[in-house]
Amino acid sequence: MFLSKRSNRCYYLWYVDELGHKRKVSTKCRQKADALRFLQSFKRQEHERKQNLSRVSLAEFTAKYLEYSKGVHTRSTNETNQASLNEFKRLIGDLPLHKIGVREIEAFLAEKRREASVWTARCYFTSLAAAFETAKRWGNVLENPFRLVAKPKTPELQPVFFTRSDFSALLKVIEDRDFRELVIAAISTGMRQGELLALRWDWIDFSRKVLTVKNTDDFLTKNRRSRVIPMTELLCKLLKGRKRNAVSETAFVFHKNGKKLSRDFVSKTFKRYVVSAGVDNRLHYHSLRHSFASWLAIDGVSLYAIQKLLGHSSSSVTQIYSHLAPEQLHATVDRLGVALN
Repeated sequence: MFLSKRSNRCYYLWYVDELGHKRKVSTKCRQKADALRFLQSFKRQEHERKQNLSRVSLAEFTAKYLEYSKGVHTRSTNETNQASLNEFKRLIGDLPLHKIGVREIEAFLAEKRREASVWTARCYFTSLAAAFETAKRWGNVLENPFRLVAKPKTPELQPVFFTRSDFSALLKVIEDRDFRELVIAAISTGMRQGELLALRWDWIDFSRKVLTVKNTDDFLTKNRRSRVIPMTELLCKLLKGRKRNAVSETAFVFHKNGKKLSRDFVSKTFKRYVVSAGVDNRLHYHSLRHSFASWLAIDGVSLYAIQKLLGHSSSSVTQIYSHLAPEQLHATVDRLGVALN
């Protein structure tokens, strides 16, 4: 830590932060005596700040962050946050938060790649980076160390989706009418599982043939945005039939004795039907959403429209369906030929 005088005759204080970065701050003083007093005051403040930083351990932050997360994140995000922070602590130890740097993070990611997969490492990285951004906002760390580490890259995999014949085979083995209608609604709208299970009658406008995915006190959409989804004639007819037994406008559309269906129950039940139908064993509940988007892409619907229907915040996510619409791409590049003639 030292002082230097610049060409503007003002003194600047140079120092090295906890991450080893060289930084400077203006003393706003032109007299050396004043600059020295600034230096002593800065040293005291730095000492107090470092004392405060050193008091927060990873375990203490984890407890506070998970409590905070309950109020602002969805249940699935909460579960991912808990798993990520617990695994992080298990592998690097209960270190003071400000002592966690690039070396600890890269060692953790390498171990998760070895223990699980690069997909798991990437998922944990995203969760932990967001948590440490909050730690920075709370003053527990000066900088987010995850910003200095490259996010694990994963190979692009094409989504597995139902062929129309496979989907017909699936419906034939689903004897439970309620579950069968839930599956039809899922593939007809492309709604996420949590969105469909949270669907209430007052989200549906039969006159306009649309339903609106909404944020409520007990449900938050993935990107916190509402969106409108048009309904097919088949889905409209199906839902009108179900509404005859609805007890109120705020009741769940799909339920068990009036109670919201659990994700675990729906996923496991769906997988049993997939096995019974004898279709591709890689198919799972989320494949219904992939099928909705894939069928639209194959039928020539633009990726922009698919993005809006799925509620993707970025078009880059929707690009995984671009290989299913080669005709659109050919039509686009053919314009170049026209321009060159």
